[in-house]
Amino acid sequence: MPVEALVDPLSGIVRRLVDVAPVPGLPAAYTAVTAEVSDARRLGAWPADRVSLGTTFGDRDGARTAALGEAVERYCGNRVPRDLPLTTAAELRAAGDRCWGPEELPLLAPWQDGRPYLRFTDDLPIRWIAGVEADGEPTWLPASWALLNHHSGARRDEPRFHHLNYAGIATGAGATDAHRRGLLELVERDALERWWHLGLPSHGIDLASVPGLDAALAGAAFDVHLVELPTEYPAAVVGAVVVDPETGIVAGGGAARFDAAEAATKAVLEAVHTWVFTRGLLDPDGWVYASIDAGVLARGLYLDHRADRHYRDDAGERYAAVRDLGAQVQVWLDPRVQEEHLPRFTTPATHGPLRTGPAGDLASLTAALLADGHRIARVDLTTPDVAETPWRVVRTCATGLVPNAPAAFRYWGLPRWRDTARAHGLDLDPAAGPDGLVHCPPPFL
Repeated sequence: MPVEALVDPLSGIVRRLVDVAPVPGLPAAYTAVTAEVSDARRLGAWPADRVSLGTTFGDRDGARTAALGEAVERYCGNRVPRDLPLTTAAELRAAGDRCWGPEELPLLAPWQDGRPYLRFTDDLPIRWIAGVEADGEPTWLPASWALLNHHSGARRDEPRFHHLNYAGIATGAGATDAHRRGLLELVERDALERWWHLGLPSHGIDLASVPGLDAALAGAAFDVHLVELPTEYPAAVVGAVVVDPETGIVAGGGAARFDAAEAATKAVLEAVHTWVFTRGLLDPDGWVYASIDAGVLARGLYLDHRADRHYRDDAGERYAAVRDLGAQVQVWLDPRVQEEHLPRFTTPATHGPLRTGPAGDLASLTAALLADGHRIARVDLTTPDVAETPWRVVRTCATGLVPNAPAAFRYWGLPRWRDTARAHGLDLDPAAGPDGLVHCPPPFL
């Protein structure tokens, strides 16, 4: 079945694809398409996203494919299979099964216990889902780590030891393509989190050195800055911010690709999307607040509107009130936050052209991660209806890498923080305490 069959006003997973009208200030080439997704809750406790977005510079078909792909990703990722086993990591190992337990996922530091998540222990009974490791052997992963909305419906009161796992789930032309996309996303978030929160130095990228990017941004009402995000693995990771002097918006995005130009372009697209989203937070009657009033978005996930934009005053100690990625961009409307942290993007320590040439491929990236002791596993989340098409949805997981999370729920227990800090001559260990870290979130969704 062709993937286009997933779009149908009566029976489709996606009801229709809609071209998005541009808002003032966007570059002329920016092309956005939304997918209006069917309500999967009619089939049970399946709260899949009702709208998804695809963006490109000047490629409408590409934007439509991206919107459909994101819709399928959220549709499949939010479906919780029946009869997931409820057991402990200790019991799985005693039965001779591989699993990803507390040693593989040491997410929380001791000082984070119960704030609000539990510490993951060998005797914590949770649901598990079957996956496959890089060597082809089966393994069990915590279902909540692989799925997008495990704690819903009858599972609402089951133990929670982590926040929503954003990174590593992707739709692809097949299972390998989806896995590649997910693994690159893990590397991207790992690079961003360590660079930002450890306060590592920045290396800027000349915008003009990215093929086609100047032309793609023609007509934009904002400035764009690029930085190379450091990673020891064979992939190009780029962060971008757009700075809009008229609205006061600073908005970021990131991407990892095996081609540096593709990474830079995708990072800019993500930053532009964040800029569009942030416009809905400028006024008390903006679309984000209207969605909160309508019950579409949860009120507790955002900070109350402030005319003075001093959101840092409401963010709490170590930004503990920032409980959603959307609230991160509210914080970045505060001019004091911009003054303190924006120079890491706009005045980097070093600057130069985009690094050219292939950065790597899936085989070399996998080999490098495995050689460093990371375990890699994937879970095929494709639903039977989507499986009638060539597309597949895969959740990819890798031990040790740092996932992204809102400021309130960051994963400070991972040893990689300490190892990276020491490699840069920093005497920091987030697992031991919060001092010395950059707790302000980056301006990314």
